[in-house]
Amino acid sequence: MVDSSSAAAAPAPRPGLRARKKAATMRHIQEVALCLFQARGFDAVSIEQIAEAALVSPSTVYRYFGTKEGLVLHDEYDDRIRDQLGHHLAQGAGLADAVTRVLDDLWADHFVDAAETVMLRARLCFEVPSVQGAMSLVINQEVDAIARVAAASGRWTFRTARVLASGVIWAIMCVLRNWYDDGFATDLRAGLDEVLAWLPALEEASS
Repeated sequence: MVDSSSAAAAPAPRPGLRARKKAATMRHIQEVALCLFQARGFDAVSIEQIAEAALVSPSTVYRYFGTKEGLVLHDEYDDRIRDQLGHHLAQGAGLADAVTRVLDDLWADHFVDAAETVMLRARLCFEVPSVQGAMSLVINQEVDAIARVAAASGRWTFRTARVLASGVIWAIMCVLRNWYDDGFATDLRAGLDEVLAWLPALEEASS
């Protein structure tokens, strides 16, 4: 496991009130959608049905999520992850250490308290072809977003940061796929820590 205590770090920034309200609305809509997908199957549920059940308009669903697949793929922690990564990198942390600190910060909220939601989203991602196809595009977009954050630290060019970000994110996706294949019975955090333990070598090779 990567040692995340090697350097004292200032607290990472937290989202403001407006952002938290928007996140709460999106969380509600997503939870309603996931419940419907679980009960009826992804293909049998329409955006209009989701909107009616969530007591919002279809246009609100489209505005926040874009597509039905977006209701599965949206992760409310993505902005927080990017903000915190940028914060820790600016404080001088290495990429592996920064990722580990972010995981430590969100682990209980995201992967423990919301474990059932994480597992349901994983099933849909790996079992529904349209979601799996859309996931590849979303991941590549996230790779570039993380790469811009890493490059802003001044330690890497964007091209190098993109390679590092791709290595991290796609490796994490492989760990999630292994976890899914194991019926969610294995230790997800141990798998992620193993991947992060390889990251310093990739960082060193890129410097």
